Amino acid sequence: MPENRLLPAFIDVYFAAIRNIDAVITKPLTIYRLSFAQYQILYDIARSPEVTLTGIMEARGVSKPAISRQLAVLRQLGYVSQKTVQADKRRHILLLTPLGKQTERAATEALGTELEHWATALGHASFTNLLDLLRQVGELRQQAKVEAEE
Repeated sequence: MPENRLLPAFIDVYFAAIRNIDAVITKPLTIYRLSFAQYQILYDIARSPEVTLTGIMEARGVSKPAISRQLAVLRQLGYVSQKTVQADKRRHILLLTPLGKQTERAATEALGTELEHWATALGHASFTNLLDLLRQVGELRQQAKVEAEE
């Protein structure tokens, strides 16, 4: 079997960058005791007036238990609450508390500053290319997932 030359290069990149990218890029979120997934939920709630657990689940392509675990932490931190829709008691709208709104704004600003730092360090064109490549990887992953379900 011929040696795959891509494998050693991928392993090097994985350990040097991919494995650590979440920790490096999202470091500003740690002062708010947020993971990136939790921040993403706050971000989604802040930008959607009537978002539900199911809406976030569908938008982010993650399971209901995964979102529920993250929401439990966000409730415990005092960032998120929910209200029952009077017309349909089964439907629960997620809301940011005043502390949640303040935290989401501050976290968004801090994360934006960190990403701008990386965009400047890499060059905006390279950073945009990186985002495009990562988007393509996500699309290929989603396509493979759909094909596997068929």
